[in-house]
Amino acid sequence: MTFKESHEKTSVTHQLRQGMAEKMVQLVCPDKKLTSFDLIAGGCANLNYKILLEDEKYPLILRIYMRDKDAAYREQKLGALLKHTVPVPLTYNIGEIDGYRFAITEFIFGISLRDLLLGNLPHDISLIMHEVGTILSKITEHEFSNAGFFDKELGVVPHTSSDHYLTFAKECLEKTTVLSVLNPHAISKINHYLDKYGHLFPKENEKHLIHADFEPANILVCMVNGAWKVSGILDWEFSFSGSVLCDVANMLRYAHKMPSEFQDAFLKGFTSGSIVLPDNWRTTVHLLNLISLLDCLQRSDALNRPNQCADIRELIDHILKELDGFSGVHLPHKI
Repeated sequence: MTFKESHEKTSVTHQLRQGMAEKMVQLVCPDKKLTSFDLIAGGCANLNYKILLEDEKYPLILRIYMRDKDAAYREQKLGALLKHTVPVPLTYNIGEIDGYRFAITEFIFGISLRDLLLGNLPHDISLIMHEVGTILSKITEHEFSNAGFFDKELGVVPHTSSDHYLTFAKECLEKTTVLSVLNPHAISKINHYLDKYGHLFPKENEKHLIHADFEPANILVCMVNGAWKVSGILDWEFSFSGSVLCDVANMLRYAHKMPSEFQDAFLKGFTSGSIVLPDNWRTTVHLLNLISLLDCLQRSDALNRPNQCADIRELIDHILKELDGFSGVHLPHKI
């Protein structure tokens, strides 16, 4: 189940009521008529429709926010912030109707990097992953006044004590879903490594722009002059201000299932500028992935999302085996 390819999708359990898409478009674009709309499969949190408006040459995206309504405003502001340096979709209109918060956004042509990497289309994995790393380095150039989560205006809400990495991880281990999916031995080992390596979590004063879901399913690529190029970075709803290693961890979560060039080229692109990975960065990446997986697991429904839970359990087992193998010896960080 590489790159969440078999995870249960939002579109399986949620659909817009008949006529709702037309009402949304009419609300924010009263002089335009909706001529077609098609569901884009694959979303894990929101609904996305490819739409075409009357007399418009290019399609748009109708994006419905099923989890966090304020994410519409964050994505709009981040698009404006990044548009000159990073390929991101711009948000043109935001509206709300019948309890739905939605946005009309730019449509970016391409296929997902996940589909490219796991499919049969020929590609140079080193070339594309180096570009992905370079783009991430441009994202992290943006810094904020504090570390924390963004409000709807991109103001930073500082972390509270409950947001502390170690505290949060320990709280996750007490949740019912986590205890039902992970066996006692795994829980014990997680606690052991949290205690042993907890000091290696990123410092809470790091304040770089973090995408927070930076992985191949959220990256679009298209063919340009015979080579695959990144055309868009999607889904910024979980973004926050924090450590650059959070996005590195997301990208490398499934690296053990990919050719070595996937990780090596990505890291070369990421560190080609001024970024230097800290000592013990590999351990920190494992810890960040561990806490992210625990968070996802505590919010999962083991009955209705069995594929997702099984994948999380497999990834956690891999991380624990990696930490077992480190034995206090850390690999060098130079690429």
